[in-house]
Amino acid sequence: MDEILKRLESLHPKIIDLKLDRVKRLLRKLGNPERSLPPIIHVAGTNGKGSTIAMIKAGLQSSGLRTHAYTSPHLVHFNERIEIANKRISDDELKDVLTECENVNNSEPITLFEITTCAAFLAFSREPADYTLLEVGLGGEFDATNVVQNPVVSIITPISFDHKEYLGNTIKKIAIAKAGIIKKNVPTVISNQSVEVKKLLEARCKTNGSDIVWSTESFTVSSSKQTIIQNKGKVSIEFPFPSLTGTHQISNAMTAISTLNHLKIPDHYICEGLKSTYWPARLQKIEKGRLAEFIKTYNTNNQLWLDGGHNEAASIRLTESLSFINKNNLHIIYGSLKNKDHLSFLKNIAHISSSLCLVEIENQPSSLMKKVALADAKEMGWDKVYAAAGIKDAIKHICDKNMGVDKHVSILICGSLYLAGQALKENEISI
Repeated sequence: MDEILKRLESLHPKIIDLKLDRVKRLLRKLGNPERSLPPIIHVAGTNGKGSTIAMIKAGLQSSGLRTHAYTSPHLVHFNERIEIANKRISDDELKDVLTECENVNNSEPITLFEITTCAAFLAFSREPADYTLLEVGLGGEFDATNVVQNPVVSIITPISFDHKEYLGNTIKKIAIAKAGIIKKNVPTVISNQSVEVKKLLEARCKTNGSDIVWSTESFTVSSSKQTIIQNKGKVSIEFPFPSLTGTHQISNAMTAISTLNHLKIPDHYICEGLKSTYWPARLQKIEKGRLAEFIKTYNTNNQLWLDGGHNEAASIRLTESLSFINKNNLHIIYGSLKNKDHLSFLKNIAHISSSLCLVEIENQPSSLMKKVALADAKEMGWDKVYAAAGIKDAIKHICDKNMGVDKHVSILICGSLYLAGQALKENEISI
C-alpha cells in the first residue's frame, strides 16, 4: 500500500491544490462514477464533520440501511477513509481501485486526495447501498468531493478559523468557501454558527433556493437525564446523549438527528445509533492497549484520553468537556503541525491542566518543533513543561512525577489527528 500511495503522491508537486478540473478530467475517463452513487449526504465545516457523519451513519445502519462513507484523514490505516456498504474497504480492494485510477489517469497531474476521491467514487458506484456519506476534505467549493451535483441533503457543521493559507484569513472567506457545497433546491442542515457566518449561509441558501434546517432550533438539553429533547409542536421526543464524549458532541448529535429526521428515519433507530456511535480520537478514553496498560502499572486509576482537535475552537471545546477532571490531576501531551495556531491552543488548555509535555509527530516533516513549542509555552506562563522524546517518554515522565498510592493522573494526548494516529498505533489496538 505504501508503494502505490508514494507513486500517487508524486503525481502533483502540491499536497493541496484547490481546483476541480483534474478530478473532473479523471472522472470523465472513468465513466463518471460520481453520477451513479446512492443518495448523497454531503458534509462541510471546520469542526465536527467526522463525528456528525459517524452519528448519521450509525442511525442509518441501526435502521437496517447500507451506507458508503468517505472521510479523511485516516488515523492509522489509509483504508479507514473508505467504507463500502457498512464495511471498511479491504487492502486488496483499495489497491485494485487505486491502481485502476492510476492507470486511467496515465501520469497526468493530480493530488493524492483527488485521485483517492475518484477511487472512492468508483468503488461506491459498483456496490449497492442506500446512502453515501461524503466528508469534504478542505473548504467546500473547490474540494474534490464537490463534483457531486444532487445530494439529498447538505450539512454545514460549525465554521471557525482553520486552513487560513488555503481558504483565506477571515471567517467570511472561510465560510464562503465552505458554503460552496450548498446546491440549488437541495435542503441544507446548518449547525450552530456565529452571527456573521449564520447570515452568510442563510443568504447563500436563499440564493440557491435551499431550504434551511437550523439543527439546534427545536432542541433543549436535560443534563440530569442525559437526554436531548426535541420539541415537535405538542410532542416532545427524548434522545440519549451520544456515546461520544464531550459537550460539543451534543450539538453534533442535534445536527445528526435533524438530518435523520429529514431522511425519515424512525426515532428509535436514531436513539440506537446515538448510543452505538464509534469515532476514535475524538475525546476518546483509551482503556485497553499497550499505552493504557503502561500507565496503569503506576496506578490502576490512571486514565488516558486522546483527541485529534487541532484549532482554537477545538481547544475551547476541550476545556468545556474536561471540566469534570481536577486541574491538578490532568496532564497534557501536545504535538501539532507547524501551520496550526498552537499559541491559542496552548493558552486555552492551560486553564484545565497542571503540566505540559511537548512531542514532535513522527514521520511528519510539517510537525511543529518541540523547542519552538517549549519556548512559546514558557513565554505564555506554563510552569511545568517538558520536551519529551516521544509519547511513551512523555507518559513515563508524567507518571514518574506523580507517583503515589492515593494520587492518580489523567493524561490527554492532543493537538493533531496525526499525533492521535501515532498514539493509536503505539497503543497497538486496532481501530
